[in-house]
Amino acid sequence: MGDNKESGPEGLNNSIDGEMAVDDEKNGSQSETESKKRRTRTPSPNPTPMQDLMVAASPPKFISFEQLMDAANGVKNMSLAHEIAVNSEFQIEKLQPEKNSIEKQVKEVMQKAFWDALEAKLSQDPPDYSHALVLIEEVKENLLSLLLPQHVRLRAQVLEVLDMDLIRQKIHNEAFDIFFYASYVMGTMARLCAPVRDERVAALKELKDVVPLFKEIFEVLDLMKMDMANFTIQQMRPYLQQQSVDYERKKFNEFLKTQEENGTDGLEFTRLWLKRNFQKLLAAEKEAAEQGQTTSSTPNGTGNDSAATSPPPLPSSSSSSPPSSKATPANILNEGYMETLNWDPNNIYPESLVLDQSRFCEIEKKCKLLTTIAAVQLVTYSSVGAPIAGISSLKTTLKSHVQTLLEGESVDVKTALLNVAEQVKKDVNECLVQHGFSPMDDTTTQTLQGQITDLADADNTIIKLMNQRMMAFIKDSISTRRVEPLKVPAGFSAVETELSQTLGQFLRLISHNRSVFGPHYSDIISRLLEWQQDLSPR
Repeated sequence: MGDNKESGPEGLNNSIDGEMAVDDEKNGSQSETESKKRRTRTPSPNPTPMQDLMVAASPPKFISFEQLMDAANGVKNMSLAHEIAVNSEFQIEKLQPEKNSIEKQVKEVMQKAFWDALEAKLSQDPPDYSHALVLIEEVKENLLSLLLPQHVRLRAQVLEVLDMDLIRQKIHNEAFDIFFYASYVMGTMARLCAPVRDERVAALKELKDVVPLFKEIFEVLDLMKMDMANFTIQQMRPYLQQQSVDYERKKFNEFLKTQEENGTDGLEFTRLWLKRNFQKLLAAEKEAAEQGQTTSSTPNGTGNDSAATSPPPLPSSSSSSPPSSKATPANILNEGYMETLNWDPNNIYPESLVLDQSRFCEIEKKCKLLTTIAAVQLVTYSSVGAPIAGISSLKTTLKSHVQTLLEGESVDVKTALLNVAEQVKKDVNECLVQHGFSPMDDTTTQTLQGQITDLADADNTIIKLMNQRMMAFIKDSISTRRVEPLKVPAGFSAVETELSQTLGQFLRLISHNRSVFGPHYSDIISRLLEWQQDLSPR
């Protein structure tokens, strides 16, 4: 799609012809001699003219397991860096195996065997502290990993108290007290833990048996290490956000290189995505130009005789792009981003957006929800009329109830809107009675409920109108730089806060995406525009 005319069929034929001509001039009879040698080496009982045109197949390209794992790890690291950069609420959580899974069962059996072995060792007379030594050394390493660079004194104290050589001497001389060391560990944990772990650490002092005590100590230490990791991420997030663009771009380029070595285009669906939206802009320009041409050729269309001498309309975008063409690189990319808010499930997500696919899907779902809420409010206020006009509390109530009924992973829209219609009827009647009006009559009620249930149809006029307003608002927001605040589209005042939050999330995603993949987008779009110029009439 982005090839110039030299790489087209004619250019390819010309280059082949030229190459053959040069070979004929340079080699002369040498080619005939080589041809005879080849025929001598490879005799054929049934020679055919096609054999002279057959070319040996290229050797297959293989990718090693190490290269595959390097590429997978690179994408995994890129995904983690991306998650930290764009998700302000990202936190490391403790991995819990699924209930009744083999992994969970094996883990429980192994842990039980370990703690049973420890209890058996300690129950001997005299006690065998060989397992306990391993536990104490591991506890020591965990405590040291929780210390910050400024904890110089505490680090020295931990190294001094939990000196393994000294502990071994005490065990040898039967002067070892395991509860002394457990008490020191609990005290140190209390100094280092986050406030959310205070109760858990305090509960350790209630345990009197060695095995349950150390078992709980390790569980709390794991939580403390997770807290420390999340604290470190939170502190480093501004720095990580600055570095993530270069890091993600580097890792993605490494991934593309691996794909290229394997004979695969790592940007295949990104090219299709941008080409699809490029063609969408061209089609819109062509339609606008045809409409303008029709208007200018209509009798009395201008109201004077100047129409006869007016310049002809601009050519469509399928020809050479005029200076005012809307198919600019920025508009092509913005149109692509807008497509994510109304994604066709038959299209495969582009490689450059796949890390944020779940986020874009969530934003798309949120936009549809807000559109439906705004449509319900518009229908309600239009049907009931003056009695509820200007009652802002009803807007808030309707928004809250409609949002509750429509939210959820497996909500059937038609069924949900039936419930919404009943809830709106109840809320409106209560509001009318509260403000001294009589409830809605049967005709108004049936009209209102019918219009609300009709909103389940994607082709419903009101839904399409509200969706157009929202999409125009978002597109205007990402296409222009503004100093003054954006004006909320008509009918969306009740969901202004939610709309602003959704728009902010969308802007952050596409801004980061544009920063990371901008060079690739620029190259693909440049080729698209060159292709358009090559096909334009001269």
